[in-house]
Amino acid sequence: MRTSEMQRFFKSIEYIEAHLHEKISVHDIAAASHYSTYHYSRVFKALVGDTPKEYLRKRRLTLAAKRLLTDEVGILELAIESQFDSQEAFTRAFKSLFNMTPAQYRKINEPFRLLYKNPFNEQDMDYLQNRVSMEPEIIEHPAMKIVGIATQYDDGDLSLPKLWSAFRPYRDSIPNRVGKDFFGIYESYEESGDEIRFTYICSAQVAHFEEVPEGMISRELDAQTYARFTHTGPIANLEHTLRYIWGSWLPKSNYEYADKPDFELLPAGFNDADPENVIYLNIPVRLKS
Repeated sequence: MRTSEMQRFFKSIEYIEAHLHEKISVHDIAAASHYSTYHYSRVFKALVGDTPKEYLRKRRLTLAAKRLLTDEVGILELAIESQFDSQEAFTRAFKSLFNMTPAQYRKINEPFRLLYKNPFNEQDMDYLQNRVSMEPEIIEHPAMKIVGIATQYDDGDLSLPKLWSAFRPYRDSIPNRVGKDFFGIYESYEESGDEIRFTYICSAQVAHFEEVPEGMISRELDAQTYARFTHTGPIANLEHTLRYIWGSWLPKSNYEYADKPDFELLPAGFNDADPENVIYLNIPVRLKS
């Protein structure tokens, strides 16, 4: 049996499949799962490896590629059916995914090149849930004040190594520091329409906000219960740990996601070049009712 969280997730996959040839937004897809757009986008990327928008585009292009080999259909018609504004935009996206134009694909007639033949399914989830076993520490984290640099990024364009590298020259100039750890905090930010951008804050804890350096922002996080996971290795490999958290541990645990900011704690002296580095991922949770 699927958990209620996974049932909600698969409802969104079913929604995508039922509306592949209609104009839908990431907000619409998230609504089908009854999650916020921010939370849904992060979970989807962790589980599937693509953002919802990327997944939708690739599924459309895959079905269009299949029709190129089986139907007498024009490329412009396929472009419109696949929700592209023009044949040129469709051709560019097709070539980016399959490394050839639609006309070339039709000519060589090699269906094995198709990607995303099937949507993400329960078999994928079963494999993920039974692959590893790791229990977090459940902690009560007090409220804290942070100061740092906020960066907006597109749903599929987040490079944590770059952000932390850019933050390094400024991190020791933050006044009123508390401790020597650093915190990477995720915030949601949504633009109008289908375009969504998020905010990630590289920060340090402070005692008060009386001297916030120019160009930096301040935030206060409420006291919260977190599931704290230990990740060992480079920042770039965090996606593997997140995939386990969202796809395996959380659905099977006695907890559910609390719609609050989650954060990464980077201990003092963290050096991303060290393969034995430890990062603590703090996921806000509450007991399931």
